[in-house]
Amino acid sequence: MSKLVFATFLVSLAVTSTRGQPKQQQLEYNKQAQLDAEGNVYVSSDQGKLIWMGNASRCSELREAIDQQTFGCRVMQDPTLGNTLPSLQLEIYRKGGHKVIIEPGAPIGDWRFWKDGEQVAVSFGSVDAPATYALYDSVTARVIEKLAQPSDESLLPQWAKSEGQIQAESVPMSAEFTQERMQWIGRVLRQINQIRPGMKRKDLLTVFTAEGGLSTRTERTYVYKDCPYIKVTVHFKALEGESSALGEDLDDVIESLSQPFLAESTKD
Repeated sequence: MSKLVFATFLVSLAVTSTRGQPKQQQLEYNKQAQLDAEGNVYVSSDQGKLIWMGNASRCSELREAIDQQTFGCRVMQDPTLGNTLPSLQLEIYRKGGHKVIIEPGAPIGDWRFWKDGEQVAVSFGSVDAPATYALYDSVTARVIEKLAQPSDESLLPQWAKSEGQIQAESVPMSAEFTQERMQWIGRVLRQINQIRPGMKRKDLLTVFTAEGGLSTRTERTYVYKDCPYIKVTVHFKALEGESSALGEDLDDVIESLSQPFLAESTKD
């Protein structure tokens, strides 16, 4: 058999062999954890091959650690009910196909990876009671540290603080910065005050953008384009001759708008 024929035979054999393998065995080698377009979660083996760990449809929230080797899934109690029930369990997927389960014993609130995925910080408790904070080892699920919510959240250790709190504490504070913020707020209010009843939806959208959440054609909350925490609620009148049940129209007329107010962002 000539070298060319023999090489062609080997290539043909390799292609035929690959076609016959299950999908999970055809995965290319990779040293990082991955989430594919179908929501499948993979971690890497010690040899660099991807290992299937589950599907993100089970998770009310899925996070990847900064080490790019670890995923965390806040598991829904019942995926058919979505987030209507509180999550009671975290699953941590690690390199080598290892999975550990963290069950704090109460509904899970905020959680995040700490120390590049080596640890997991969790706050938990019922909504009408002070939270409890615990730091877990992501390899063993062992509790490293645990504490009750203090009267002043600034007293929390860094691992127990939420991302929002850490960001807020990083904001520079000085008389100069305070003056700049006051001037910026003044400019924002002048912009907002230029939007008045009788103008159209398209005029409003030069300053605001629509927020997620429940809305109708005749009533919607909008957020300021440069800051999603600044909001107004606007009532519209549908175009003459059109039903208010139809979709929004840029020529809908503003009937009234609320005073600007501050609130956390809302998502669909």
